[in-house]
Amino acid sequence: MTLMKQAMITLSVFSILLLNGCDNTSTSSLNEKVSLPEQPSKPIQVEVPDWIGYYKAFIPCNTCEKKLISLRLHQNQTYSLKEISFLKQKIKQKESSGTFTFDEQNSNLLQLCDDKTKKNRYFSLHQHSIELLDQNKNPFKNFEQYQIPQVQNIQVNNALKYVDIQADLFKSEKIQLNGIESTQLTYFFEINNQSDRPLKLRNSDIVLVDNKNNEYIATIKNNPSSPIKFNSTQHELIVFIYPDSSQPAYIKIK
Repeated sequence: MTLMKQAMITLSVFSILLLNGCDNTSTSSLNEKVSLPEQPSKPIQVEVPDWIGYYKAFIPCNTCEKKLISLRLHQNQTYSLKEISFLKQKIKQKESSGTFTFDEQNSNLLQLCDDKTKKNRYFSLHQHSIELLDQNKNPFKNFEQYQIPQVQNIQVNNALKYVDIQADLFKSEKIQLNGIESTQLTYFFEINNQSDRPLKLRNSDIVLVDNKNNEYIATIKNNPSSPIKFNSTQHELIVFIYPDSSQPAYIKIK
């Protein structure tokens, strides 16, 4: 009897070990077959610097009537610059590009280096604008006239043939008009008349259209503006006023 009991105990222990071995194998096999789904990686938030953008304005000129500066700063610290000098009888245009760096001691000081000439130019960085400095990195005497605001493009639906028009937002101001909270937008228009005859634009020819298809007639600051000669470009400051309850969508040229 004692021998039989020992045999039964031995058999029971062996059975338990065998079952445990099977369970471990099954669990291991199950773990190998079932894999947890990969967690999607979160997109990396890239902060875009405020200085990236397009700057455009007229500045004083010693050798011409006025000069238009168009400067575009890119995130990779390259730039493209267009300078248009307005003379009495003609217009001179110069384009350049290169890289720029921030001054180690003054992070608001930009040094632009022309790729071709290797000459440097200096600008002071402000909120929503830049300021042209002299070659000694100092402001000009009438420094307000050398401040160049950051501008924004808007879509222009142009019905005129052989005329190319670009509009850049120059200034935005909150005003009250007849007791209604409104916004006054000043756009910098570049009008390129490629036709074979002069072009005359009136206030009623230019309208701002909002998201509800309401139209707001323009006010040309230099009104009456002189006709735009054929095969020439003219620049105008044009103002629109609309209620704050609306949202501007595009500009229409009739």
